Amino acid sequence: MIVDSHVHIFPPDFIRDRKSLLTMDQTFSELYSDTRSKLVTAEDLICLMDENGIDVSVVMGIGWTNSILAEKSNQYIAESCERFPDRLIGFGSIDLSSAYVFDQVRYLTEIGLKGIGELHLDHQLFKQGGYELITPIIQEIRSHDLVLAIHCSEPVGHLYPGKGTNTPEKLETLLNLSQGVNVILSHWGGGMPFYGLMPEIRKLLESVFFDTAASPFLYDRTIFQIVSDIVGANHILAASDYPLLQFSRIISEIEQSSMSNQDKKLILGDNAKTLFNLA
Repeated sequence: MIVDSHVHIFPPDFIRDRKSLLTMDQTFSELYSDTRSKLVTAEDLICLMDENGIDVSVVMGIGWTNSILAEKSNQYIAESCERFPDRLIGFGSIDLSSAYVFDQVRYLTEIGLKGIGELHLDHQLFKQGGYELITPIIQEIRSHDLVLAIHCSEPVGHLYPGKGTNTPEKLETLLNLSQGVNVILSHWGGGMPFYGLMPEIRKLLESVFFDTAASPFLYDRTIFQIVSDIVGANHILAASDYPLLQFSRIISEIEQSSMSNQDKKLILGDNAKTLFNLA
């Protein structure tokens, strides 16, 4: 089984009204102000999956700051998963500062979504409050057995749209609050796996998965073998961040690595199969 564990889709009217959305939502504006940043529908994604031999894709939300857009996006993702139940797994967005956030978590469970995220905490948490805001929400996520996906950032290196500042020192605090929850740290966790060489951090990463979204734009391809050696191949999820990047580039880097065939198989799909209880 081949699984792309991090992709994005949008309702057709979002694509049509893209310009107006840029003025309505801060996260969307940061990610998609450049017209070269492509937006796709569920049907576009399925066609791409068929062409590239991808069995399942995990559809992430974004860190919407506009609650109306977030709700429409969540509904579209849920409806897409209903239309393609064997091909798509959906995650939804929540408003961490809303008085109704616990209802939102329950609602996302009711409409069949399997996770929360991809949260962009620069806008959704740190501008609204602190870690105390997210602590009870994580408990609610845990009670519904949902997976939590968090957008992560490198503390060094080049800037890019939506990079943010959710770097490893912040992630350490968040992971301490997230015990008992399966967490996906996107974009290699902003380099968090390298701190797995520290025993206390290694223990903190026991229920953490690192996805490889946008990897060729961030790291040399040797990162696959290096992170596998540090935290184990069973903690890595192959992911593209499509339509930012084609999954074929991720497959190519995995195939060119010096990892064992068993580790490659884990990363390309078996880890996601276990995490999401796929048949």
